[in-house]
Amino acid sequence: MAAGWPGKYAGTGTLPRLIAVAGGLSLTLAAACSASTGGPGPPAPATRAASHPATPVPSGQVAMALQITPAPYQLPSPVAREVVVARGSDLLIAGGLGLASASTDTTSLLNPVTGRVTRAGRLARPTHDAAGAVLSGRAYVFGGGAAASVAGVQAFHPGGTATITARLPRPRSDVSAVTLGGTAYLLGGYDGVSYDRRVLATTDGSHFRPVATLRVPVRYPAVAGIGRQIWVFGGQAPSGPTGAIQQVSLITGKTTVVGHLPDPATGATAFTLGGRVYVAGGEVLPRGGAGGGAPGAAPGLITSREVFAFDPTRDTVTPAGQLPVPVAHAAAAVVAGTAYLVGGSDGQRPVPTVTRLQLVPVSAAIGGADPAAGPVLASTPWLGPAHGKGHLAPHSHPSALPGDILIADNWNNRLLIVDPHGRIRWRFPRRGDLAPGQSFLLPDDAFFSPDGRDIIATEEEGSVISVIDIARHKIVYRYGTPGVPGSGNNHVANPDDAMMMPGGMLLTSDIENCRLLLLAPPAHRPHRVIGRTGVCAHDPPHLFTSPNGAFPATNGRYLVTEINGDWVSEIGLHGRRLWSTHPPGVSYPSDTNEVYPGRFLTADYSSPGQVVEFNARGHLLWRFRGLNHPSLALPLPNGDILVNDDFADRVIVIDPITHRIVWQYGHTGRAGTAPGYLNDPDGVDLTPPDSMLISHAATMGRP
Repeated sequence: MAAGWPGKYAGTGTLPRLIAVAGGLSLTLAAACSASTGGPGPPAPATRAASHPATPVPSGQVAMALQITPAPYQLPSPVAREVVVARGSDLLIAGGLGLASASTDTTSLLNPVTGRVTRAGRLARPTHDAAGAVLSGRAYVFGGGAAASVAGVQAFHPGGTATITARLPRPRSDVSAVTLGGTAYLLGGYDGVSYDRRVLATTDGSHFRPVATLRVPVRYPAVAGIGRQIWVFGGQAPSGPTGAIQQVSLITGKTTVVGHLPDPATGATAFTLGGRVYVAGGEVLPRGGAGGGAPGAAPGLITSREVFAFDPTRDTVTPAGQLPVPVAHAAAAVVAGTAYLVGGSDGQRPVPTVTRLQLVPVSAAIGGADPAAGPVLASTPWLGPAHGKGHLAPHSHPSALPGDILIADNWNNRLLIVDPHGRIRWRFPRRGDLAPGQSFLLPDDAFFSPDGRDIIATEEEGSVISVIDIARHKIVYRYGTPGVPGSGNNHVANPDDAMMMPGGMLLTSDIENCRLLLLAPPAHRPHRVIGRTGVCAHDPPHLFTSPNGAFPATNGRYLVTEINGDWVSEIGLHGRRLWSTHPPGVSYPSDTNEVYPGRFLTADYSSPGQVVEFNARGHLLWRFRGLNHPSLALPLPNGDILVNDDFADRVIVIDPITHRIVWQYGHTGRAGTAPGYLNDPDGVDLTPPDSMLISHAATMGRP
């Protein structure tokens, strides 16, 4: 392992995200862990204990849960302190800071469902820490700055280019905006010398009128509004971060402090969703921490994963969940009932993260929360109480991971769920888990189902695919005859990477039979064969040569990796191939998957092995060498990469910016069964709600 570790993970928590049940505007939560964003203490098991008395769901209303999942893609480039506004079904991203910490004039359109990004012209002037709004169908960027705060208002033209069309009454950066009823309101901010208390309103992006004055002057506030009320959450006050919640009445023009966040916070992001107000992330000053004066951030700030729900009828704040990545100075917009939190800083640098937050019926929440039980968390049956110390390689930092991970520990004939501290939370099989005469041998890949209730494992050398009920610890479906490879009904030969689609159908690569199979449990004959059984040639989707993975892309197609010939192809399930290419410098490609549209990640199952990122033309974009037969690499929401380094007996996280290993479970080159040891780990997945098939469920192609 590389010596000397980057500081990007310092001070960030690792608590698991929650799914909170809400009724009306009053949201109640089962307390599964502390709301503190302090040190990386052990995650607590999920419980059904309410943090305060339950608020009944009114008759005729459906209980809703806030579900937080990473998008199935990353941004092409990390960004923080940018403007994001909804423009039709897309998100317009303008300005901000990149990895070089320089203001950018770049603007782009993001399809928030598929992750497709297109250039949308340029700003007239690079800026960050600006505010944005859409008025009469036209997008505006207000103020911001680069070397200094500016007063310019930049308006976008139909072609995508922005020009300076007006000026604010005075320079203003670190400002936030909310749009209500066709009027944009600017709140908070700083001109380089003093804080601006005035709340400005504009209906045309050119003329501004003061409508209120903040009681607590702040910069970097989180703002949201409903009807004729605006709430300002936290921000950097002259004396340091504040937790004040200010209510601005657009009827009376008065501002009142109506409550406080659990801890002082600055750089959080607020939005409304389903008539509810949420506050996400930010830099938090834990109680008892030392503040600092402006300008500049206070020392001791911790970048937060927390999402809070604000009840405007009671002026109360309750925990509502956890982000996959701690972020501050992100931006959010709501499209078609889903909030998208875009970019932000993890405390050290910008991240390429996009997070989806949406309200779903409790019955549809990941894990299946029970509305009859009152305020509950969606079940996470793999979480048992964590005991003892973790077993990580030296210098590993738990915050490299968004949560627990599933490991297919091949030669140990087991599946493990390991938390970020290196503690085993769940294992299969335990004594008594297997039925009489049943075996579970050499699991080489394992993935959570789209509803988070099952694990689909391929026992490649045993020629069988198993579906395991997590809570019951039982195999509930099998395809294949254990130990008997073949090509007829209920037979496969070296199946690999079986994945469940929404609806329950399975897609798997059948390596030795040179085909892909669609299976429809509980049936034991193929629903459909893609390719021609036993005919091995490269002509996808009609013929394949030893396919070892078919991973979903966000456009509804699949990335198929073929061992013989070293091919990667993008295909549809209905007879169309978009492209085929050879991953550059790779001698044994394995399990290619998508980072974002146009950028792909593959493992080179060789010695020395490597992880490679490339595009559809086969051009090298990034590589990490020095591994020993890695078979799967998955992008993490924060831009890092999770890898099982099979023959090195370890699972690792690689920071692609610093080119360093920042987390490791397993002893390099030393196989074993004791805690902290693995033996040829051959598959990984993140646990729900971060797992691959949950994040891809909305875009996953179906037969």
